[in-house]
Amino acid sequence: MIKKRIIPCLDIANGQVVKGVNFQDIKTIADPVEMATYYYESGADELVFYDITASYENRGTMIELVKKVAKSVFIPLTVGGGVRTVDDFDILLKSGADKISVNSSAIANPNLIKEASERFGAQCVVLSMDVKRVNGQYKVFSKGGRDETDLDAIEWATRGVALGAGELVINSIDQDGVKKGFDLPLLKAISAVVNVPIIASGGAGKIEDFITLFNETDIDAGLAASIFHSKEVSMTALKLAMKQAGIPARLAYMPPLKWDANGLIPTIVQSDITQRVLMMAYMNETSLRETIKLGETVFFSRSRQELWHKGATSGNTQVVTDIRYDCDADTLLVKVKENGPACHTGDYTCFGESPDVFEKLFETIIDRKENPIEGSYTNYLFEKGIDKILKKVGEESAEVIIGAKNSKQELIYEMSDLFYHSFVLLVNEGISLNEIKKELEGRIKPRK
Repeated sequence: MIKKRIIPCLDIANGQVVKGVNFQDIKTIADPVEMATYYYESGADELVFYDITASYENRGTMIELVKKVAKSVFIPLTVGGGVRTVDDFDILLKSGADKISVNSSAIANPNLIKEASERFGAQCVVLSMDVKRVNGQYKVFSKGGRDETDLDAIEWATRGVALGAGELVINSIDQDGVKKGFDLPLLKAISAVVNVPIIASGGAGKIEDFITLFNETDIDAGLAASIFHSKEVSMTALKLAMKQAGIPARLAYMPPLKWDANGLIPTIVQSDITQRVLMMAYMNETSLRETIKLGETVFFSRSRQELWHKGATSGNTQVVTDIRYDCDADTLLVKVKENGPACHTGDYTCFGESPDVFEKLFETIIDRKENPIEGSYTNYLFEKGIDKILKKVGEESAEVIIGAKNSKQELIYEMSDLFYHSFVLLVNEGISLNEIKKELEGRIKPRK
């Protein structure tokens, strides 16, 4: 089965990586070579570089930057922005680019697609389309999303492929930077009329958006910028989630780690549910590869001098949701969804800590969603869906008001019901308890 690709997008302006919302409010965020290297080492499948103001400002392409990036990364590199002629294709490909993306220049001169495809092959020609809904119709925009054209997006995609484009990048201006998910109706409409790979762009806000994209469409790749640049989502966490969802993804890579004299690296294991540190163990290169392959923690036992698959005999496995390394690359942080206690003594953690009642409740609700139990009220709510859950949250909110008027004990009872149903809502929407904690922490103002 062909693996789905995950592609970070680096928008370039004045030689720096920038990001905006709906193609506006552009802000500088990083050095492009450093960021490209980081993504390569993190396991990205490809990289896309867009000089987002090249067409608008009538500037040439970023040849020197392409050369520097090509020397640092060894995954496919697509470059776009300011490409106006077949000679521009030639220069960029010789500088280290694998594919060239055209947008505004192809709109102005559609024959550029045909000429480049005939000279370099369709696999080198990527037609990028900036699309926005206008009066119910998908319209193509040029000049970095600034100028509306009279082109219908569906018709332009069909024509571009007929001219020789070997791949399409569909950028949804409506979804760009807002983190509310990919524009599935647009993507489905275009994929229904072309037979080349399509890269979806615009709207990714969380891991679940990629899972939905690949489960509900036949799109070949997901492209994003904000959530990767901010490190809200790591490449490893996304690839592991895809694996667990049955979506084919490339997982076999090894980050640049500093192993000790015995070929080991200390590994901190943290609950992705309660955020508690569960244990500390060691991995070697083989156990790390097995962990990535299996999606569950595999350590190296120093006492037994052998690999140790956590929970293989006890059943207390740890499903890996993310793997990161520290600033010195000599310690790993592995986030997991734990199935049972981490410690051999039966304690929740190897440090004698236990989750508080809110964490326990939240963990139980997550478990009910992932492992349904017949007759469970929680599973009943999940089965009925968002409307039923929202109705219950509304009812419990009203009952809290009534309870507060009656007695302290009734208020406690009704507030507990509200907490429970609110947690069900959060789990249903893929929001972690930690995200709520972070939001609340940001609202606490220090005493002056």
